Amino acid sequence: MNLPLTNLSDTWLERIDNEQKARTNDHRDAYQRDRARVLHSAAFRRLQAKTQIHGTGSNDFHRTRLTHSLEAAQIGGGILAQLKSKHPEKAEILPPESLVETLCLAHDIGHPPLVMVERSRSTI
Repeated sequence: MNLPLTNLSDTWLERIDNEQKARTNDHRDAYQRDRARVLHSAAFRRLQAKTQIHGTGSNDFHRTRLTHSLEAAQIGGGILAQLKSKHPEKAEILPPESLVETLCLAHDIGHPPLVMVERSRSTI
């Protein structure tokens, strides 16, 4: 079930509140701290060793999943900026940029090697 962002659970709100109290001199919000945790995690760094394969043509660019995740975060932030620009009346229901970027950065963490190749083969 997808709940709107305004219906945050009590547990989540308690976490945010407790982190703010514990970090009175930290200018970052909870989402920015989460983004830093992802960026500095060993699991995220291991994405550097995994190849992201979209095709095998001569003009294709091969990337690591780390590069792919960084690109996804930039695109996610850009989409959010466009939504805020084109629909300012909806700004209050849109998530913070740091949350979108964190989700994009973390989206490949935990995927086994070659999962994208297997998905491609299953659709052929």
